Amino acid sequence: MSAFYECVLLLKSQLTDEESAATVSRFTNLIESKSGTVHHIQKMGRKRMAYELNKEKRAEYVVLYLELQNPSDIAELDRQARIDERVVKSMIVRKEKLNFPKSDSSQEESLSDQDDSAILEGDAH
Repeated sequence: MSAFYECVLLLKSQLTDEESAATVSRFTNLIESKSGTVHHIQKMGRKRMAYELNKEKRAEYVVLYLELQNPSDIAELDRQARIDERVVKSMIVRKEKLNFPKSDSSQEESLSDQDDSAILEGDAH
């Protein structure tokens, strides 16, 4: 059974655009090698962090919206994020459905584990 996840990566702000893209690509390839799917990548840009982490005051925020067939593969993704020196901090959260912004507007798209008709039938009381 597949599961949905949101993976937030805080990358070092000193990285060039090419190095940032290579880091994101590395994690995307890792997910795909585990029979997973990356549905959307949201690059939020370089921002000031609320507090200093590893002597870093700013970081580039990247959110990966992904789906994995085997939930145990998340441990390997988390391990790789902790090992990679270009990643300041990471967080992976399991979701019942993925809500990610559309590229052309501020509305959100969503993917769910359940069929939409089953949700509607279950909500009728």
